[in-house]
Amino acid sequence: MATVYKLTAQEKADSGYTHSVKFTHADLTETVADTDQTIELLNAVEGTAVLSCGMKLVTAFEDASDSGAATVAIQLGDGVDPNRYMTSTELCVHGTEILAKVTANAVDSLPYAYVAADTIDVLVDGGATGDILNNIDTGEAWFYFKVVELADLTNG
Repeated sequence: MATVYKLTAQEKADSGYTHSVKFTHADLTETVADTDQTIELLNAVEGTAVLSCGMKLVTAFEDASDSGAATVAIQLGDGVDPNRYMTSTELCVHGTEILAKVTANAVDSLPYAYVAADTIDVLVDGGATGDILNNIDTGEAWFYFKVVELADLTNG
């Protein structure tokens, strides 16, 4: 499972994000060809607000035994809208991998406040015909979120 880190006060001040998530090839456990995989990253309770989202590709994803495996496309979202925070973004070396991305508020997806509990997820595209996500043997990306629990805020 992807590893979630709550950032320190200094890291929050430096970056503007509150959480980082390390996502690697080891998180890809789907063994059925052409099958997407959803991985839960963060829990969002009622009153959770997500203010911003970003992604940094550290090592491109790849199936070293299959140079034809040309896609490891991800979306960041939740159970209602799988690309609420990030639309399809390629992470595979054999595709056109995106090294860094932030979600523009122009898509009217951020900020977003949850009125019911949900999870914030990464949806990984199952790939081209015959591709198996579990065969990906290298790759690392980091996701960043600025999350505020509105219930924790005081009035004054």
